Amino acid sequence: MSSVATIILSVSQQFGIYGYLLILVSGLIGNISIILVFTCVKIFRRNQCAFYLIAIAISDCTLLAIALPFRVTEIAFNYDTTQASLVWCKLRPMINYTLALISFSAICFAAIDQYLSTNYQVWLKQLSTLKLAHRLIYSSIIVWIVYGSVFLVFFDLRPTAGCAIYNIYFSRYYSFFHFIALSGLIPILVSSTFSSLAYLNVRRIIQRRMPIVRRKLDKQLTAMVLAKVIFLVVTILPSIIFRIYILNVTVDPNDSVRIAIHQLISNIAYALFYIDSAVCNFY
Repeated sequence: MSSVATIILSVSQQFGIYGYLLILVSGLIGNISIILVFTCVKIFRRNQCAFYLIAIAISDCTLLAIALPFRVTEIAFNYDTTQASLVWCKLRPMINYTLALISFSAICFAAIDQYLSTNYQVWLKQLSTLKLAHRLIYSSIIVWIVYGSVFLVFFDLRPTAGCAIYNIYFSRYYSFFHFIALSGLIPILVSSTFSSLAYLNVRRIIQRRMPIVRRKLDKQLTAMVLAKVIFLVVTILPSIIFRIYILNVTVDPNDSVRIAIHQLISNIAYALFYIDSAVCNFY
């Protein structure tokens, strides 16, 4: 291995260890703070958008607590825990993907809810209810748990190749639909569209006759949802682009420098993916 590749791998390792630890600590603090604020402050207790944000915080906090410590262990000690147990090889991706999809769904629901609750048309405003929020979140949890259980079937542990998907057809589905579309483009398009529409609605709120407390609450919640969506777009898009790139290039196994660069970019892309669950809520 060349000296350049060694340096790049060393930088990648240091970035992975300290970057993921920083994301983990800030994410836990931010998400727990959101849960405490929205459950303890009276004005938020019966608000459906606050309920969506609590659901996002709980799923993000759990995802960070489960995923990042093992990620740090892999980088720091070169020990992949999924290689040691078939059960964990199957269970870990199922848990990670389920939690991520629950969070993405809740973000989309929150953006749609803010568009409805700030709309000037009464019939649209009436669609935004806490009862509907409960039904959507609980239904999405059930749906994504059932969906995630599919990964229990297709992830397998082999002595020579490790923990991976070995079914070629499901591997294509995972690469092109699950990762790029379901965990990327779809939540980005839905959440960004409706959060932008909600922002336009909020700008017209000042012209309407409504209590000043409700007006401020709508502005605050819409700003929080919009910030969350902006972070989602900025942090998830690089992961999608890198994934598309990896699927369309062939790397020479002897090209150590390029492999090292890919490793560094992969760590950065993964860090950005988890930053969406951490830094925005911390802020």
